[in-house]
Amino acid sequence: MAFGGPHNYTGEDMRKGHAHLVKMGLDDSHFDAVVENLGATLEELNVSKELIAEVVAICETTRNDVLGR
Repeated sequence: MAFGGPHNYTGEDMRKGHAHLVKMGLDDSHFDAVVENLGATLEELNVSKELIAEVVAICETTRNDVLGR
């Protein structure tokens, strides 16, 4: 949904869905690692740097909810 797909997800929101992980220590370093791995994978798949930058920017919009802030 964050990338413009269908909005038919009925599970927990990002904040609730990650709350148990935040309690276990999920923090910015973990979020950064996921975004870095995603970017590296897209680069390996020859996705343009412009599109990768767009993906990273969209990921950043979810950071505070994922980390419960």
